[in-house]
Amino acid sequence: MADSNTPGKDEQRGFDRPWERDDTEEAEVVSLPGLEAQEEDPEESDEIDWSAIRGHRDDDYTSEEYIAATTQEYQGLAEEVSRAAEEEWQQQAVAATLPGVGSGLVGFEDVSGTRTESEESFEAYEQAASSDLTMRMASAMVIFGVFLGSLLLGGWWFTAFVIILMIVSVGELYATLRTKGLRPLALFGIIGVVLMGVGAHNTGVAALGGWAALVTVLTILFYTLAPRRNAIENASVTILGMAWVGLLAFAIPVAQGPRPVAYIVFVVLIVALNDIGAYFVGRSLGRRRLAPEVSPNKTVEGFVGGLIVGAIAASVMVTFPAWETIGLANGLVAAAVIGVFSPLGDLVESMVKRSIGVKDMGSVLPGHGGMLDRIDGFLFAVPAIYFLFRAFGLL
Repeated sequence: MADSNTPGKDEQRGFDRPWERDDTEEAEVVSLPGLEAQEEDPEESDEIDWSAIRGHRDDDYTSEEYIAATTQEYQGLAEEVSRAAEEEWQQQAVAATLPGVGSGLVGFEDVSGTRTESEESFEAYEQAASSDLTMRMASAMVIFGVFLGSLLLGGWWFTAFVIILMIVSVGELYATLRTKGLRPLALFGIIGVVLMGVGAHNTGVAALGGWAALVTVLTILFYTLAPRRNAIENASVTILGMAWVGLLAFAIPVAQGPRPVAYIVFVVLIVALNDIGAYFVGRSLGRRRLAPEVSPNKTVEGFVGGLIVGAIAASVMVTFPAWETIGLANGLVAAAVIGVFSPLGDLVESMVKRSIGVKDMGSVLPGHGGMLDRIDGFLFAVPAIYFLFRAFGLL
């Protein structure tokens, strides 16, 4: 029996396992014969005396001693790996719970980082779009029906229709300006457009300028006698709204001409078709912005497309008995005038809305926004057509 104080075989041989070594001790620098020769003479780096390296200690280790000292814990690893490779394993899907993925399955959104809408979201969007389109069509049909009915009845019926449009439009403008801190005199502006409409019906175009001038003077006198904050700004927007929306009153003397229904419907259809042509041509072919600072969506291609569509429509319309008195040449000129002044009226309203930071002037028309948003193209086109038809001798 060996004495307990007698050094073991490993201890006698000076062999330490890596996990039993004291890290605080300095590492012993071992000088190997083969490597010393390599460092002294680089030319002999390929000739290493391996026998000298293996025999630099007085004693040799057997394979059993080496395994017992370093890799005893891994003796059964090869057998376990071999046995596991021979067994049959059944593959099974593993579902991971990920934040934001309720089903536990990894989708395109989790890999790409792009958020995709669910099927329910798309259905809700389609339903909302369909409902909005239905609302737009319904409100448009109601307005067109009232317009056509008043035009067929003629006289004060159509005048009243135009005056109501002007009252609603100028009221929307003043209400929007009030949300931006301005205080226009809405009462003066509404009275102004009413007087302009009544004057156009009774006296003609000359009354439009007369009543507009009178209300302008009264507005200035009011702010002079009753001082208010920001008097100049508020007086200016009051007069601007009245004069701008009051331009629609030019439709009243046009409706008093020899062919009121034909001429008014001609203007309405050309304005509408010009707008439709500009929209579709600009959307499909538009590249160059017409007025990027005022209305980024309008393009030069759309403007030209609207002119072409309006000219084609006028060429076809003058072949019908209702518009044959206009003639082809006059019809083409009228379509060109409308094609210029209708987009100009739209740009003016876009400039006003952009300056005060709003998208729509109101919401009185479901699906269309405000009344002023619908008649903006007519505010410049109708006065231009009035003077053009007067020059052609049609009024």
